[in-house]
Amino acid sequence: MPPTPRKPPQSRIGIPSLRRILRILRVATSTLDPKVLFRGVVDAIQHEFPGLFHVSIFLAFKGPNVFVPMAIAGEDPEIFVEKYPGGYTQSLDAGLLGQAWKTRRTYLSKDVLNDPHYHSAVYTVTRSELCVPIRVDEEVMAVMNFESRRKNAFPPEDVEFFEILADQLANAVHNSMVHDRLAAPGNRASVLTNAGTAAENTLRDVVDTLKTPIIKVDVGDRITFVNRSACEILGVKNAELDGKPLPDLLDAASRARWESVRGTSPAKRQEVSLTLKWRDRVLDGAWQAFPVQEERPPFPFLLKRLE
Repeated sequence: MPPTPRKPPQSRIGIPSLRRILRILRVATSTLDPKVLFRGVVDAIQHEFPGLFHVSIFLAFKGPNVFVPMAIAGEDPEIFVEKYPGGYTQSLDAGLLGQAWKTRRTYLSKDVLNDPHYHSAVYTVTRSELCVPIRVDEEVMAVMNFESRRKNAFPPEDVEFFEILADQLANAVHNSMVHDRLAAPGNRASVLTNAGTAAENTLRDVVDTLKTPIIKVDVGDRITFVNRSACEILGVKNAELDGKPLPDLLDAASRARWESVRGTSPAKRQEVSLTLKWRDRVLDGAWQAFPVQEERPPFPFLLKRLE
C-alpha cells in the first residue's frame, strides 16, 4: 500500500525546493541495494543542505526494539567509529528519534539543550535537531535525522521540504528492503537480516569512506576489514588480506608493541607505533587502537593511523 502523504494546508516551498527533492529522488530510485540507497540519499541531502553538519537515516528494528543508523553524512562521521567501534544502536523509545517513531510525526527541537527528550549519543555541538519519519501504511520504517550547530535552524519551509521528501522516499525504501530480503537466500546475505548485522554494515560503510587508513582485526588477530584508504596505500584489495594474521604484516619491533597492546587489561584505547608491510608496500606511523568491546582480552580491535 502506498504511504499516506502529509497534506500541509498551504505549501511554503517553491519550484527550487521541488527541484532539490527531484535530485535526491533520482539517487534514491537509481538502485534497489539498501546500502547504496541510504548512502546516496544522505550524501545528496548533505550536498543540498551544506549548513547541516550531520545527516543520517535510522532504520527501526521492532524485534530487538532498536534503531540502527543505515547511513551517515556530514562533518566528522568517524566520531561514530571512535565512540562505537562495534556499531551503534539506540532504543526505539530513546531520544528525539524515539519521539518521531512513537508518534509517527515529525519532531522538531529548536533548542536541544532545553528539550527533555534529547538524547546525546555522539555529538556535543548539536543545538537543534529535526527527526522526520519515513512511513509506509502508517508504519514508521525509518527516521531521517538532521542536526545543526545553531538554535532554531529549521524554518517551516525546511520542515515541510523534509516531510515531502520522506513521503516520496517511502516507496523507494520499502521496495529496496523487500528486494534485499528476497534476494538473500535464507536471509543470510541480507544487509538487513538483524540489527547487529545492520550496525556492523553501517560501521564498515562509514569507515570505508574515511581518508584515514583503518584496519579491523578479530579476537585472533586476523584481519577482517581494511578500508579503502589503507588498501590504496598497500596496493591490495580488501579480500587479499581477509583472514590474514596482522602480526604477519608487522616487523619484529612492531609485533612486540602490538603484543603489549593486546596484553593490556582492562582493554583501553591507546597509541602504538606500527609498520605494516605487504609485498613491496609499507604502511607505517602512529596508530590508535580501539577495543571493540572494553572488557578482558582477547577482543576485536580497530586500528586507525594518526596523521
